[in-house]
Amino acid sequence: MKNLAFLIFLAPAAVFSQEEEKNTENLLPVYVNIKDTLIRKKLSFTDKRVTGSEEIKLIPVESIDDVLELEASVDIRKRGSKGVQADINLRGGNFDQVQILLNGIPVNNPQTGHHGLDLPVDTEMIERIEISDNASEAGYGANAYSGTVNIITKSPSDSNSEMFFKAGQFGYLKAGINISKKIKKTSVYNGFSYQRSTGYPTGDSINNTDFSALKNFMHVRYEGLRFPVDFQAGFHKKDFGANRFYTAKYPWQYEKTKGVFVSLKSSFYGRIQLEPELSYKLHYDNFQLFRESIYRYQNGYFINGQDTAQYAPGIYYPGHNYHKTQVILGAVTAYLSSNSGYTIVRTSVSIEKIMSNKLGKELNNPVTVNERIVYTKHDSRIYQNFYLGHFKKTGNFFLEGNLNYLVNNHFGGHLFGGGVMKYMPDNWQFHVAFNASGRLPTFTDLYYEDPSHEGNPGLRPERAFTYETGAKFSKPGGFFSVNLFWRDARNTIDWIKADPGEKWQARNLTRLQTKGLEIRYRKKFHNGILRRVSLAYAYLKTDKLNTEPLVSKYVLDYLKHKFVVKLSHKFFGDTQMHWTGIYKNRNGQYPDYADGVYKFYDYKPYFLTHVKILKEFQTWHLGIRIENLFDARYRDLSYVIMPGRWWIVEVKIDVKKLFFYGR
Repeated sequence: MKNLAFLIFLAPAAVFSQEEEKNTENLLPVYVNIKDTLIRKKLSFTDKRVTGSEEIKLIPVESIDDVLELEASVDIRKRGSKGVQADINLRGGNFDQVQILLNGIPVNNPQTGHHGLDLPVDTEMIERIEISDNASEAGYGANAYSGTVNIITKSPSDSNSEMFFKAGQFGYLKAGINISKKIKKTSVYNGFSYQRSTGYPTGDSINNTDFSALKNFMHVRYEGLRFPVDFQAGFHKKDFGANRFYTAKYPWQYEKTKGVFVSLKSSFYGRIQLEPELSYKLHYDNFQLFRESIYRYQNGYFINGQDTAQYAPGIYYPGHNYHKTQVILGAVTAYLSSNSGYTIVRTSVSIEKIMSNKLGKELNNPVTVNERIVYTKHDSRIYQNFYLGHFKKTGNFFLEGNLNYLVNNHFGGHLFGGGVMKYMPDNWQFHVAFNASGRLPTFTDLYYEDPSHEGNPGLRPERAFTYETGAKFSKPGGFFSVNLFWRDARNTIDWIKADPGEKWQARNLTRLQTKGLEIRYRKKFHNGILRRVSLAYAYLKTDKLNTEPLVSKYVLDYLKHKFVVKLSHKFFGDTQMHWTGIYKNRNGQYPDYADGVYKFYDYKPYFLTHVKILKEFQTWHLGIRIENLFDARYRDLSYVIMPGRWWIVEVKIDVKKLFFYGR
């Protein structure tokens, strides 16, 4: 591995020496973007599912988790609406087992996967979302246990500008602007959005579901021939009432998060194309079990009228949770084309740090931010990742293999990898695949402790072996696919309890085996009222091989059945109408707090219907969206009550066309 890393870092010298030799012969150098060629070829052979900006504009969605929920293999477990907080689960995995990328840069939060979608981008800023649930993207690190989600923002090279405004029930407002401009070799994109809501009724005596969020994202690209530069920077801030998010006993929970993301990439062209990258992600999390706007802080206590916040008589609430996480990533990726196919070699070093008053090891010298925020705990860990991937197309066959070696200062070295073989005659594709993947515990898994939860510093890394086979048929305007997979998971980390009154405890489950079936059908129509139909179904069954009677908070309450339908048709002239329907039938039970005790309840299946009416004009469009049209009552995650019917009106204006049309 040392020799491999040495060759990667030595490659620039070889590239430059070749260029010098060309120049001595007075020949103009020719630069080929091997990476883009490779990715285009690979995407044409792999089963990444892509949702593009045109579809996002049409379908009734308001946040990234809304878009992801329309994929059958994705289980989105929401704690609130409009992107407040949601967990991403792929093929029965949990929210910590998905690698999240922003324009190809890893952006996972080491504190907890609950913050996985705390990102500086919104749906209006997105060009497309790519989902891969076969763990073939292991080159990005330790989190691609069950797959990856890559969020691609709009290109700065497309000179454009757009404004939007939305308003609806429950005091909902959202406004923003997207601007992109190209001047010679430099392109700049900036997206901004702000949204808020006064909160929706949940059927109890309080309203603690209000929220506000601000996002700003900038992307600058310099398309120099020798040294192109790709720079990204983003900021996000979100405050929200977290009614019963983490425990049913205390409804006045509240959370405030904010973060910064910065990355810088370049490319060095030659027979071997090198792409160095550097990124930094900073995230702050302030969790309040007793919301401070309700419980006023006074002399070390939190008081609401005659009520003093306490866990039990005489055991008073000590204060809020404060967490600060930082992730620094440096990587070099090499792309090589040869007669034997395409090769990717990637080496990276990642440093994860946390400062907290709840998570980590005790600090010898606590860090005081102010009178209220004092960091007393900390931890850090370093990853070194070495990845080798190769693929080739020979006739109707496509072959891919990859190896990934991960070294961590706490958990040692781990080898992962896999392979795919595909046979592609005419419009058909048949494939078999195997992947070995893993995941390391988050800081929350290791250290979190409160009256309802108890972390476990002795947790071991997870590991899974996934086998898959399937077929698909595609032609212009039509698509059909079927996939079968089987996952054998070892040391799966979950929060469990054996009795409703116990704490949730982080533990490695002995062994889980998951079987799954996925069927997808899509058809476009060029004439008539009906424009598009899309159907998808996913079935899962997970068995734990130990017989211990446990209640699972995340792993064993998987989706047994999920059905998704998308339908588009004309509606009064050139007005369009777009429908989505989602059926979920979940395994397992959840404990709820009622009459002073916890009781177990079964998850009830439900069907959600969303609709959007869209009228497009020359320079602007008008949309009316109704979420949960039939006002279904449902829960995605244990005791958190989700909103009923919610209507929103939107106006989007193409500023460039408005002011410059016809010039």
